[in-house]
Amino acid sequence: MTITCKPCRERSTHRITKQGYYRGTVLVTCPGCKNRHVISDHLKVFYDKSKDIEEMMREKGELVQRGTLGADGTVEFMKEITSTAKGGPEG
Repeated sequence: MTITCKPCRERSTHRITKQGYYRGTVLVTCPGCKNRHVISDHLKVFYDKSKDIEEMMREKGELVQRGTLGADGTVEFMKEITSTAKGGPEG
């Protein structure tokens, strides 16, 4: 997963398991400012209900994009999965 830290704008990539993302609570540490960011919280440690980063971003009206990373480092975004909180699927 590649994220951009909002406070320091550092872009970083982190490896997480599907089980952790969909069933557990996952935090990642920004290498730039050392802030910890909640990626998913299905154990309800930080929120009253299960949430993941996609749901949190949609609630704020932010763009959520999924894609694949090729062996050569290129990113291909999947149009059918891209969505926002207000507009639903874009395409």
